[in-house]
Order: sequence, then structure tokens, then C-alpha cells
Amino acid sequence: MNLQVFVASLAGAGVEFLETAAIAYALARTGSVGEAIVGTVLGNLLIAFPAYFAWPWLARIPIHLFQCGVGLLLLWLGGSWLIKSVLRKRHKQRPRWVDDPLRGFPSCRESGGTRFNFFTTVIMTKSAAIEAFEICTIVSAVAVASGAWGSALAGMTVALLGTGCLVIVAKGTLQHVPEVDFKLWTGVLLSSIGLWWLYEGLVNWP
Repeated sequence: MNLQVFVASLAGAGVEFLETAAIAYALARTGSVGEAIVGTVLGNLLIAFPAYFAWPWLARIPIHLFQCGVGLLLLWLGGSWLIKSVLRKRHKQRPRWVDDPLRGFPSCRESGGTRFNFFTTVIMTKSAAIEAFEICTIVSAVAVASGAWGSALAGMTVALLGTGCLVIVAKGTLQHVPEVDFKLWTGVLLSSIGLWWLYEGLVNWP
């Protein structure tokens, strides 16, 4: 078990799974329960299938080049999460999609709870797909760069199960989970690992 890869995968995937759950919960509170469930499933499947077939191609990239690329990617992703989280904590805000997923779409809000709304499902699908893409980016990147696929997939699996348990336990209080704090410290973690892998890739360059 590669602990570094496991923790990076667990933290990165956990934050994204939590954000997807929070968005789905916020959407369900508007009366669009079916749309939230269908959109979440579709969004994850739209990313999972292409990612499954793309992963073997990533292994063909030279390891040192890939370490540098992954290092820069994690630095960018972790740094952006860190900056956004600090700004949100400063202004006491949460992500717009978590607070109000239907902002700017009054027609979807008005039809919520009366009949299945296709456009609302598209909104949830897009949100879930974005989070799933970031999960695949983090997990596949750390797995290929380290060769520890088992540790990376184990971290992602634990994150998924943990998020599921949190949703069940939290129920009506899911909106109060400190998602911004989780994302802030995950940004610190990913930035640190990215800096280390960038250093390794440059030092060990052929």
C-alpha cells in the first residue's frame, strides 16, 4: 500500500464526491429528487466509461515526463482549490451550485416537484460530470505517476463509501457539512504532493 497515493486519492475524490452529494441534495430540496438522482448517475457514467478506456494509454507516457506533468497538474488543482476556499471562507460563502443549483433557471424551479424536468436533469448531469472528471484526473494521474493503481483505486473507493455513509448519517444537515474547509486542506495536500512529484520528475530526468 502506497500511503501517499492512497491519501491523495482519498482526499481528492472525497471532496469531489461530497460536492456532488451536496449539489444533488440542494437540487432535491427544490422538489427535483428524481432529476437529482438520474443526473448524478448519468454524469458519473459519462466520465467513467471514457476514463476506463483511456487509462491504459496514459501508461505509455514516459514516467519522468508524467511525474512533471502530474506535479504541475496537482499544483494547479490544489492551488486553485486553496485560493477559492480561502476567498469563500473570507466572505463566508459556499459554491454557487451548492447553495442554489437552479440560480438563473427560474423555469426549472417552478416546475420542480410537479413532473420530471429534462433540463433540470441536464443541469445535475453537467455538475456531476465536472466533479467526476476531476476525480478521474486526480486518481489516474497519481496512479500512473506512482504505479500504485491499487492504492489509488482503494482511496477512491473508501472516499465513495465514506461519502455515502455521510449522506445517510447527515440526512437533512448535509448543507451544513464544512465542504469549504475540506476543500481548503485538500488543496494544501494536493499542492504539497504536486510539488514533491515535480521535484522528483525534474531530478530523475534521463
